[in-house]
Amino acid sequence: MRSLHGEVGRRLFVGIPGAELDDATARLLEGIRPGGIILFGRNVVSAAQTARLTRDLRRRLGPRLCICLDHEGGRVNRLAKLTGAVPSAPQLAYLGAESLARRQGQLAGRLLRELGVNANLAPVLDLWLQPGVDNSVPDRCWSRDPDEVTRLAGAFLRAMQAEGVLGCGKHFLGYGAADKDPHKVLPRVNRSRAALLRDDLRPYAKLWANGRGPLRMIMLSHAHLRAFHGATLTPACVSSKLVGDLLRRRLGFRGVTITDDLEMGAISRTLPIGEAATRGLQLGVDFLLICHTPDAIRAAFEASIKAVADRKVAPSVMREAGARLDRLTARLPSARAFSSRRFDALVRESRAFTACVFARLPERLRKTDARWGPIGEA
Repeated sequence: MRSLHGEVGRRLFVGIPGAELDDATARLLEGIRPGGIILFGRNVVSAAQTARLTRDLRRRLGPRLCICLDHEGGRVNRLAKLTGAVPSAPQLAYLGAESLARRQGQLAGRLLRELGVNANLAPVLDLWLQPGVDNSVPDRCWSRDPDEVTRLAGAFLRAMQAEGVLGCGKHFLGYGAADKDPHKVLPRVNRSRAALLRDDLRPYAKLWANGRGPLRMIMLSHAHLRAFHGATLTPACVSSKLVGDLLRRRLGFRGVTITDDLEMGAISRTLPIGEAATRGLQLGVDFLLICHTPDAIRAAFEASIKAVADRKVAPSVMREAGARLDRLTARLPSARAFSSRRFDALVRESRAFTACVFARLPERLRKTDARWGPIGEA
């Protein structure tokens, strides 16, 4: 049976500063014992180094540790130093072939599994609704049509998970119509409740399919949905109407939830991080994602410990979240030994795939580093 510290620590999903574990980071991780680690480009120097880092993390925190990164393609590719360019969702969607989305998912799963990464914060399930607005997702969306999003993102997700890497649908609900970038401020979504339920919710519902679909993990957004909260500014990740009523009860989602990064401006300019973490725990959010700052990680951990100890988080809510995390970790395959030969061969396959996709795109759609994407500029 886990201690109070153990139960709270496993609910944190945290970032680390460099390519190796320094003493201060090692002490922080061993003191908190988070349930997950997120890697960024700052953590990836070479394939062999990244594989050593994931091995070291599991040696310290346990063999079933969830280690993730963002490998969507296009601008969001934490392995860019190793793989070079990877097609974005809009580029694949322009070509329309489910087989291409499936192949991208397969390659992503194989590359990540080789490095010891067992989860990918992808695919994006937001709808492409604001092509000229820098709300962080136009160059990352598959389509404005929810059925196309379901078809292509679903192909990517199924193929990646078949390779032993867990996917995560994001961002619930939903950055596609947001007016601002949540990295900077709290974005507003002004779509009607009817439109949100009919369209934005649809990819999640179809890919969950009452537990029969491939969706097992969902990232909660920081968007304020006016249709649910009016003028009361409320990020989705701490909203009982969205997390409890819509996601858990109406959709019946029984998988794992993770917040978007609690250090983003949408949260830091709205709530203290300790309050955001506590409110997330009270709603039964499974993972609290904190990507960058040790002080923020400590503040969230300490506030969460106090809230649970003071019974501000219902014991039944803690037990249910713990059971969901147990089911998740039981599904994660054991890490495999790294092979530079295998990884180099996969990189060659990935680059050949990218070249094939780009050769089929018009020149104006081949950019991969635009802040908002090639389809939006067409």
